[in-house]
Amino acid sequence: MIITKFYDIEVLKNFFSITIVDITSYLNIMKDACKIEVKKDKEVKTPIPLVQKYTVKEIKELLNQVKVEQYYITDNDDNQLLSMVSAINNMRYHKEIIDNNEVDIITHLYGYNSSKYDDLMIAALLMHFDQYNTTKELIRMLYETSQKIISLQNNEELAKKDFYIESLRKYKLPFTGVDIMTIFALNKANNIIDKNGDKKPVPKSLKQTSINIQWYELLEFILPPICEKDINYYYKEDRYRGMSITQLNDLINEWDRYIINEYIPPMMYYNKNDCFIGCEIVRLYIDEIRLRYTISYSYKVNVLSASRSKMADILFSKFYSEFSGLHPSQWKGKITKRSALSFKKVIFNSIKFKTPALQEMLEEMKQIVIFSIGKKALKDVAHKYSNFKYLKSDINNAWFEITINNLTYSIATGGLHSQDVPRVLISTWDGASSFTGETVKRNNENINNSNFVYVHYDISSFYPSIMAEYEIGPEHLNIHIFSKLIRWLRDTRIEAKHSKQDIIDGIPKNILAEALKIVINSIYGKLGFAYGDLCDRLAVLKVTINGQLMIMMLCEELELNGIEIVSANTDGIVVKLFENKVETFKAITEQWQKDTRLSADSEYYKIYACRDINNYFCQETNGKLTYKGALHPLQYAIDLKKGYDMPIVAKAVVEYFINNIPITETLYKATNILDFCKTQNIGRQFHVEETIIDKNGNTVYKESQRNCRFYVSNNGSIIEKVHNTEKSRGKLCAGFKTTILNSLDDKDISLRDINYQYYYDKAFKIINPIKLGISPALKGSNIKKTKSGKVLIKKYSGAFNTLFDD
Repeated sequence: MIITKFYDIEVLKNFFSITIVDITSYLNIMKDACKIEVKKDKEVKTPIPLVQKYTVKEIKELLNQVKVEQYYITDNDDNQLLSMVSAINNMRYHKEIIDNNEVDIITHLYGYNSSKYDDLMIAALLMHFDQYNTTKELIRMLYETSQKIISLQNNEELAKKDFYIESLRKYKLPFTGVDIMTIFALNKANNIIDKNGDKKPVPKSLKQTSINIQWYELLEFILPPICEKDINYYYKEDRYRGMSITQLNDLINEWDRYIINEYIPPMMYYNKNDCFIGCEIVRLYIDEIRLRYTISYSYKVNVLSASRSKMADILFSKFYSEFSGLHPSQWKGKITKRSALSFKKVIFNSIKFKTPALQEMLEEMKQIVIFSIGKKALKDVAHKYSNFKYLKSDINNAWFEITINNLTYSIATGGLHSQDVPRVLISTWDGASSFTGETVKRNNENINNSNFVYVHYDISSFYPSIMAEYEIGPEHLNIHIFSKLIRWLRDTRIEAKHSKQDIIDGIPKNILAEALKIVINSIYGKLGFAYGDLCDRLAVLKVTINGQLMIMMLCEELELNGIEIVSANTDGIVVKLFENKVETFKAITEQWQKDTRLSADSEYYKIYACRDINNYFCQETNGKLTYKGALHPLQYAIDLKKGYDMPIVAKAVVEYFINNIPITETLYKATNILDFCKTQNIGRQFHVEETIIDKNGNTVYKESQRNCRFYVSNNGSIIEKVHNTEKSRGKLCAGFKTTILNSLDDKDISLRDINYQYYYDKAFKIINPIKLGISPALKGSNIKKTKSGKVLIKKYSGAFNTLFDD
């Protein structure tokens, strides 16, 4: 039996606390926060954020029922020390009698960034709690340990050389740790370029993540300013003696403070709120958690805290070792280095074109030699081949560009994409009579040549299939075994996905399919990862360049036969297919599959609306909706690494196109104020201030917490981020008044004073380019006397509306 709990630790100079929340208790109490749908005659329950089910009052009442343990010690209060240590030690593996049966009890302790911080602090506590005479000495040691861990968190190599930190890592904890930060890769949510030009990962805080799950309480603990109540603590340190209260407040970081008794209750409430957020993430994404347990059990590996990328590494290592008969130590830690990469050696002999333009482009490509595979790989050599007709470049990038009929394609080292203009495409036919796989006999004269359907021709497991069929892989591995493994992963996944058996080789079929999908989808990316075990940049290019050219062969053949390509991207194309071209399309695609040894599936769009190649939504003729990018109303929830930015706008845009519902109707019918909220990640070098005009007309500056959630209102404040030392100011929502909503209440949305015009305009900022077919990225030219896309959109904004449209 596994007992699951979530915990959080806080450390100050004279304070140490642990808060533990029972996850099972939380899940049971919040079990009704879900939506119920019927899929394939089965009732499916999907968890939804608490605010979409309960009032804030109800949420607080339910949270009060959750099992919570809280312990703390101070420099002069050791009453809870033994209870604290006992609570942790009771998590050790043991046996209990339950319903007259002896049961193994194992505790899994969840945390956020716990593998890098909280687990180490627990180790330090257990190692040293009985070695000091007073809690004052113990807390000083724990505080110093905390500071050391934090200072070394961004320097993995230095941390590994630190004997004390390494001893904490190796300490046998009485529980199994699970870190939800690493599960969702929130430790690498973003990247920055440091002063040396190196890319560094930037983590996402639990507070920012809580906004994505629409948690009702966005809470930061901020100690009140140093005052007469606590100044004596600081005057005991030589470096602070003689300083004024103002000087101390300017100098001392909030987490380098001492705490007095009256500040402890709000600190403990803050810790409990953090733990509840962690439990809520587990509840909303319970399938991700279960997946890791099942994979760990089925494959005898530990992936409980692993991201999907890390899971793929672990499973690939296991599979390759089993296929090759080699121990991981015999093949891991090697890479194939390439100093130069010639496209002539990359491009397959089977790549051939029929039209002169594509033939000419192919010959140009074969002359290219590059020295890296990043986005700027072609740019680095573009000047050398400046006479090439199809090689284009700008200040940031370079690519091959070719136009076939009405569509322009870009081919680079990373992937293929067409240069799509914003638009909305609507089919006049559902394709049902010709796309069901059945042969329908009709006379040609009965076929309506004006009927068409937009077809998404999606190539199955595109890159993995190329690797398997053409035996592409890292040169330092056995290519034959590598390709055999890729083929097994692909075929076994497809078999499991469509199997009528619930269990395959002792593993639930859905878990087997998902596990293999994770591995197979990650392998291509690993080929280009310089610090991984599969790195070979020639293999990367063989996959991407040939893959793109294979798609171009298909596009060329379709266009030559009167079938228009409307969009192309990496592993698929969208075609406008008239009813009288169905058999032609079928014949061409079947021959292409035979020639390339690849397979594909077709989806039939009722409507396809795009702002650009990476921001679109579509509705299939069977009603299924697919979204991507800014047009995804739940993008913030699908991927917790994403920012949170007024999801009501994307929802209103989709309703406008799919169901012809006016934007204002969607906005005014909305009942969740959090759907209107915005947020911005503020660096620690800043703090947030509200500028408020009081009743007397005076300007008042009020400091707010750094993690800030707000919506645009008719009357409110101006929010600015202020640099802590330089005092420079920057508005978070320039030109508009806002209302901060860090703590949600049960006020009716009609009383929120929402500036609906702002959200209406934001929606039409997406709709206008799509309806007008004008890209905001279009550049103007003084020579050609053409206007930029932004100018044209502003000029013709709403020009598609009739007199009585909303």
